[in-house]
Amino acid sequence: MVESKLKKHGYFIAFILPCVILYTFFFIYPFLRGIAISTTNWDGLTPKTPISVSKNEFESLVLHKIKKTSDKDYLLSVYSLNDDMNTYSRLSVNGFERMKIERILSSAGYAPEKNRFVGLQNYADIITGKVKDTFYPQKYTEVYYNAASSLPSRIEAKKADKEILKNTSPENIDVFFAHYAKNDDFYVLKPEYSSFDIEELIWSIPEHTEGFISDAAIDEFIRSIHTAALAQDEDAMHTALSVFLNTHSLSRTSSETVKQASSRLFELGNFRNLLSSMWTAEKTKMGVVGFTFFFAFFSVIGINLIAFLLALVLDSGIPGQKILRTIFFLPNVLSMIIVALIWKMLFYQILPAVSGIDIWLSDASKAPWLLVAVATWQGCGYYMIVYLAGLQNIPTEVIEASRIDGAGSFQRFRFITLPLIVPAITISLFLTIANALKSFDLIYAMVGPSGYATSTVPFVLDIYYEAFAQRQAGMATSKALLLFLVILLITGLQLYVMKKREVEQ
Repeated sequence: MVESKLKKHGYFIAFILPCVILYTFFFIYPFLRGIAISTTNWDGLTPKTPISVSKNEFESLVLHKIKKTSDKDYLLSVYSLNDDMNTYSRLSVNGFERMKIERILSSAGYAPEKNRFVGLQNYADIITGKVKDTFYPQKYTEVYYNAASSLPSRIEAKKADKEILKNTSPENIDVFFAHYAKNDDFYVLKPEYSSFDIEELIWSIPEHTEGFISDAAIDEFIRSIHTAALAQDEDAMHTALSVFLNTHSLSRTSSETVKQASSRLFELGNFRNLLSSMWTAEKTKMGVVGFTFFFAFFSVIGINLIAFLLALVLDSGIPGQKILRTIFFLPNVLSMIIVALIWKMLFYQILPAVSGIDIWLSDASKAPWLLVAVATWQGCGYYMIVYLAGLQNIPTEVIEASRIDGAGSFQRFRFITLPLIVPAITISLFLTIANALKSFDLIYAMVGPSGYATSTVPFVLDIYYEAFAQRQAGMATSKALLLFLVILLITGLQLYVMKKREVEQ
């Protein structure tokens, strides 16, 4: 007996309808709501239907602008006047009632201050760079020495040659060597230019040591001389000196000592300013966008390359390959938070004690690479299994035939193994690219908000801080949708290219 087409269609609809309903409810509706939120300045808390509104605002901006009497009556049924507070307060309402209130408020042209429609302004601000400075890559000047501090007693010679003397004029080099002398692997400050020793001359005058001049007075005078020295303001220096000498009765010897010390501190200020301007470097902060693509690029390469090499080794028939496979896969079993805690302990406690290098994750030059290394260590075991499955699916007849034909190991790898494992490469690249661009938990647990200082905050983590720390849910949702489009574009292009390659094979 042949079933009727109507019955077959009925079965099909009965099978597919629940899937469509669930997909609509759990994906399409939230996605459309996200698009709507991205066009607002919502702070993540203020509802479209305000819980409390001042009496004057509610009556002038809402009630007087509603045209339908039924809408006005309904609104007054859910908002009650509180005479003591001089406000209208909303009763508890369900979802459909809230939607009706939103429609009425929208018809009156009213919206809360922190939940208003702004159109595509959020997207325009992101694309044109009108967001916080930490979002896009930017150049900056790193100053290694602050003129307000004392001159360093010694500077490592390699560092000075590279960061101070390499790109400066011969005149400035001569000035530097007038103040510093090379001693083995360091440039050492000459004793006569030590601000501490010069200040000690003032602190050692008899009027102070015998208690006639207080510590506070000496300290204030020295600070005023330093301020004048950094500004190279001779008038300010002479004024501070004159006030100090006139205020306190000093002997001729003490006065001369104070004048000479003040003059030397003033002259030293010029070199401090010069060293501060010389000891700089032009650097680039990756920002959120730069680090996201940096992390994605190198972690994808690292994970897939190491996973593929491990798979090749384990497919070669070495002894103990089952145990090794388990060992290499174990890091993937661990939670990312556990992985982060283990590596944080390594970077903050073990490595400083072993290597003698104190700063690891806090160093902006090391931190991005360390995070890539941790992500690679944790992820390569999973994709090793994917590549191993691809290698083991290669027909042994093909390998044996190539050996009979005299093909060497490299030829077999290039012309047989690599082409036949392209499907495994396709899926591994797709998953690693998508996961790297969405990376959150590992970096959140390892660097947290301090990642902004070292440019190690990825896109998703920035969205999290934007929405929940800075209360900019509308802007955060706009960034999330842009990230969705970027991932869709990159992974779609990758799948297109790799699938085409599969067909060609």
